[in-house]
Amino acid sequence: MSEECKERKTLISLLVEIWDHFTKLDVDLKTPRAECNYCGKHYACHTIVNGTSNMWSHLKVWKKFSFIVDRKQKVLVLEPKIEKGELGDQNVGTLKAISYNYDECRQALANMVIINELPFNFVEGQRSKLFARTMQPRFDIPSRFTIMRDCLKLYVEEKD
Repeated sequence: MSEECKERKTLISLLVEIWDHFTKLDVDLKTPRAECNYCGKHYACHTIVNGTSNMWSHLKVWKKFSFIVDRKQKVLVLEPKIEKGELGDQNVGTLKAISYNYDECRQALANMVIINELPFNFVEGQRSKLFARTMQPRFDIPSRFTIMRDCLKLYVEEKD
C-alpha cells in the first residue's frame, strides 16, 4: 500500500472518529452545525467551508476531555502483590503494559453478571453506563441480550 493511500485512510478514519464526540444538528442545511456531546458547544461543520479541524481543536483544549490517546499505545498498570517476608507482609507490585481490548471487557462484564447474580438488564441502567464510561470511555456497554449470550457462551465453555 502506498504512502498516499495510508495517509488518506488515516484521514478518513479521523473524519469518521470525530462524530463519536459530536452530534450533527439539523438546523440549517446551508450552514450545518454540530454540538459537542460533552459540553454542548456548537460548531460549524460544513464539509467544504469549515471541515472538522475546529471540532478537533475543541477536543484538544477542553480540559475535561482527557482520553484522547493513541489506541495502539499501551498503558502501564501497577499490579499489587502481597508477599510474606522477614519484616511481615510487604506490598510489592509489578508494572504491566496493557492495551484496551473490547472482547476482554465484554467477558469481564459477563463474569461480573454471573458471579454477582445480577439481572441482565443491570447493564442497561443509567448508573452502570455512567460507571463504565468513567472507567473506560472507549467501552460501549452491550445490550442485555448480548450479555445474556456472553453468559451462555461462558457457561458452555465452563461445562465442556
